Amino acid sequence: MIEHLLRLYPAAYRRAHGGEIAATYRELTAGEPLGWRLREGAGLAAHAMRMRLGLGPAAPAARVLALAYPFALAVAAAACGLHLVRWYAALVSSPTPFWVQLRVDLSGAWGALLVSSLVGFVGAASALTARWRTGVPLAVTGLLAFAVAAVVSGPVFGDPVVTPAAFVLTAAVVLACPPDRRPEATAAGRAGVAGAVIALVVVPRAAVDAHVVPWVSTDYGCWPVLVLAATGVALTWRSGSRGGLELGVMALVSPPLLAHACATAWGGATSVLWLAAVLAGATVVAPLAGRMGRTGRTTL
Repeated sequence: MIEHLLRLYPAAYRRAHGGEIAATYRELTAGEPLGWRLREGAGLAAHAMRMRLGLGPAAPAARVLALAYPFALAVAAAACGLHLVRWYAALVSSPTPFWVQLRVDLSGAWGALLVSSLVGFVGAASALTARWRTGVPLAVTGLLAFAVAAVVSGPVFGDPVVTPAAFVLTAAVVLACPPDRRPEATAAGRAGVAGAVIALVVVPRAAVDAHVVPWVSTDYGCWPVLVLAATGVALTWRSGSRGGLELGVMALVSPPLLAHACATAWGGATSVLWLAAVLAGATVVAPLAGRMGRTGRTTL
């Protein structure tokens, strides 16, 4: 298998490092089970594609990907969590006996959607706690499995085109971050901020579905987008920058939440206009937040 994997690398890189890569792979996988060999092979394939696309650790894009990485995981977990909350709320409110309804839900495409959501949520949460060797493969597997199941199920769990594309894009962002940059990406409090994004997206949705918030029956899909915009502004304030990088990263990782909003509450045109309004507002606020952050540090 290693010979086929080496062909994915650029020719110059393969000539310079192919022998070392092959020897390391054989040493790591000697006597190991098939699952281990497949995981190492998938890691090599992802590395080869990053090299072919010029996304090495020293590439300028690596800085963007390092910032996007924890928030792509957060959005993956949040989107999967929203689907699980939506499903559970429907399950407990159904007049059908619990175990009968559960058996029906776990059959066919619905079962694949629910299991992939659970796998994606657990994987993304694990990766954010620095267990990325296990978490990233689980998160990517969950996202890709959800995308495939969404195509098969039609409009049951989202648009059969937009939803899969959004989940595949998020999986690509997670994989594109060089492993050498992942510890940096989840350091300096970023993992904590990403965890807060998950909680701020999922917990209010669960509260609304549980009818514990008076006079609120739905968030119309806007709340997750507001959370991302506010996160971009908060990161801008923290870094003291002008906000272009932070808001760009939030836009890059937002598709799964936008797809969820489009499928559950909005029409396509409305969602585009809403996103434009939110980003426009954040674009105005972010530079002010960055200036306040710089002023505060200067004063201190």
